[in-house]
Amino acid sequence: MLQPVLTKNDKKARILIFTVSFVVFAAVVALGKYKIPMNDKFDVHIFARINAVINTLVSILLLAGLMLAKKGKFLQHKKIMITAMVLSVLFLVSYI
Repeated sequence: MLQPVLTKNDKKARILIFTVSFVVFAAVVALGKYKIPMNDKFDVHIFARINAVINTLVSILLLAGLMLAKKGKFLQHKKIMITAMVLSVLFLVSYI
């Protein structure tokens, strides 16, 4: 059986979660105050399409991970969940 990297009451987990949450919140607040100059020819709506594709892939991966966990294939489940997390971070970066 796979051992968890972080446990429920792990101090490292709490620090990591707090740090990531604070950095994302600070980035959103900071970027809300600044207007980034854009070329008029660039279609910013392309990001909406990209984000929709990323979110669709994450949804599919989460469902696949659930099915793998129910079948007891925990190593494959872990790989799928890590991939879903990476795509979620990519979504967050492109969204900000």
